[in-house]
Amino acid sequence: MKKILLLGINARYSHSNLALLYLKRAIDDLDFDIHISEFTISEGEDKIFGTIYSFKPDILAVSVYIWNTLYIKSILKSIKSIYCEIKIVLGGPEVTYNSKDWIEEFNEIDYIITGGGEAAFRQIALDGFNSEEKIISKPNPHFSMIKFPYGDSDIKSIGNRYIYYESGRGCPFKCTYCLSAVNSQNVEFREIDQVICELDFFSFYNLKLIKFVDRVFNLKKDYYMIIWNEILKKFKGKNTTFHFEIFPDLLDDNDIDFLSKVPPGLFRFEIGVQSTKAKTLNEINRKGTWSAAMENIKKLSALKSIHLHTDIIAGLPHEDFNDFSKSFNNVFSLGAEHFQAGFLKILPGTAMMEKVKDYEIKYNPLPPYEIVENRWINSDDMLKLKLIGELVDLIHNSGKFFETELFMISIYKTPFDFYLRMSELFKKYDNAKHRRWEYQAEVLISMISRDYPDSTLKLIDYLRWDWCSVTKLNAFPDILKSELLVKAKKTAIQFFRKYSKKGIIHYGDYTFTQSELKRSIFFSPESDEFMKRKMKNLTALFLPDKRIIYFNPYDE
Repeated sequence: MKKILLLGINARYSHSNLALLYLKRAIDDLDFDIHISEFTISEGEDKIFGTIYSFKPDILAVSVYIWNTLYIKSILKSIKSIYCEIKIVLGGPEVTYNSKDWIEEFNEIDYIITGGGEAAFRQIALDGFNSEEKIISKPNPHFSMIKFPYGDSDIKSIGNRYIYYESGRGCPFKCTYCLSAVNSQNVEFREIDQVICELDFFSFYNLKLIKFVDRVFNLKKDYYMIIWNEILKKFKGKNTTFHFEIFPDLLDDNDIDFLSKVPPGLFRFEIGVQSTKAKTLNEINRKGTWSAAMENIKKLSALKSIHLHTDIIAGLPHEDFNDFSKSFNNVFSLGAEHFQAGFLKILPGTAMMEKVKDYEIKYNPLPPYEIVENRWINSDDMLKLKLIGELVDLIHNSGKFFETELFMISIYKTPFDFYLRMSELFKKYDNAKHRRWEYQAEVLISMISRDYPDSTLKLIDYLRWDWCSVTKLNAFPDILKSELLVKAKKTAIQFFRKYSKKGIIHYGDYTFTQSELKRSIFFSPESDEFMKRKMKNLTALFLPDKRIIYFNPYDE
């Protein structure tokens, strides 16, 4: 019996490889010993080689994506040097549109599967992996005929990582930067009874995140509403979150009404806005309008129960630095919990690649093929935007500066102006220093001290509040310490002793232990503005479980 090793190299540990599971199911009735091994790009090559050598597969099938292309190229030659009889099969988007280049560069490759891989992989398996053709392309049957990829053993092997699932394949849109727009990508849905049955399967497990990878989930109302209702029925009260990519323009009032009844934490939406400039959206064939998207994203944000992730892309045609700042402010201001300012990638096979000369695009020829400059934004400004995008991750997306960010934006007038100014003072280090909360706080204090010195004390109060909200420590970092806080802590501990009996403190509706009190952190504002805006009383106690108790330590 021939052995097949399906190899996945993921971007991070939390990810899993859905494609490999589909391939395994496609040939599970054939006479092969099939094994899946997954790694991350941060793991050393020795670990992968050790797995290959110990399993001694006859066939090695590797899933190639933008994040692992360079990694895979670096190990291809070594694989056959340690196990010369092995046959190597590649598949995935990174080899589909330039497969001839891969074959010419690497003699070690025996086969490349292009496009949807299930039918093609089954065909070469039926041929005993002895096909004379090196580039294999075979149309898949309708998506409803593709086997459900998961079994009990697969769920157990994935553990706490993401579960990827698709109820439909293909995309109706033709965005010029996206591989989903290449050739004919008719949308094919699984039968709704199949989806219901597959959701039943998932409901038996304590899964953290099920990520629907449908390119646009909310295309067909009488289809997706059934799925949403089934999820609400089967997973309400569980700790599972469902992630969907949503096209906001397609949502209507009935959708919003339904979503208003979805409990917090059950749904997470990713919404790619990309730009708010009409000329740019038209040039990239991005359907819909900014005004329609804006109204529906506002409605979703107002629900406060669905975690929103919004995206824009820097480097799109007809959008200069000033235009991008407007798109940034427009989308950021909608209040999504996660905001990504990404960068255009010039992917092989896309219509954008054909426009490189017209748009005067320069880009890195190595994955992820990110833009360096174009006719509208030069390389210096693109680097500024790159750092701004990283700062958004550190400040906004981390959730560690919630109150501070709101205050800073109010001072600097717009989100973009705040992040642009921060980028001018922020220094990146080779070590982890720039990723430390304390360093980011230092930069913010430096900004205010230079630009608005009268607001420095207010900022420090906001920083202290955010520190109390996120830290697991019971003390402030040096940059936030003050005699007032030391005094507030001593006074507060004495205050709560009055409510302690046998080591248990009862204060109002709150009950906690003396041990919890010792591990708590206390906040007392030094600025009148923070007192008026945020504080219900003079001091706040942040318990280790992040319950907040407001109290006046001078009450008798």
